Amino acid sequence: MTSRRVLIAIAAVAVILPGSALGAAGKTVPPAPAERSAILKAFGDPAAAAPCLNVRLAASNHNYGTVRFRMRKSCIKWIANGVSIFKRGKHNHWRVAFEGSAWTCPLARIPRSVQRDFGVCR
Repeated sequence: MTSRRVLIAIAAVAVILPGSALGAAGKTVPPAPAERSAILKAFGDPAAAAPCLNVRLAASNHNYGTVRFRMRKSCIKWIANGVSIFKRGKHNHWRVAFEGSAWTCPLARIPRSVQRDFGVCR
């Protein structure tokens, strides 16, 4: 392999690895049906959007949840850019802990393990 090919291969890994590591770093678990409903209620989209929304809990702390959009043609009207993180409060009431499409890491008031689980910060 020529030195030029080696440099191209290294550059490709340097570009691909961080993005794939960020996506793979997240560990989440599915919520119970009641948790899913409560998080979607806090999210605020109409019930018609529910099939287009993927609700997950942080594996490290089930008191934090997130809503992501399913990338399907039928869901295109509901897709938005950004991240929404919810926190379970008293009496299983979920509230927005963070919403944004641009941020600086680490996020304030959200455990770093949760940030890693949701792939928003390393």
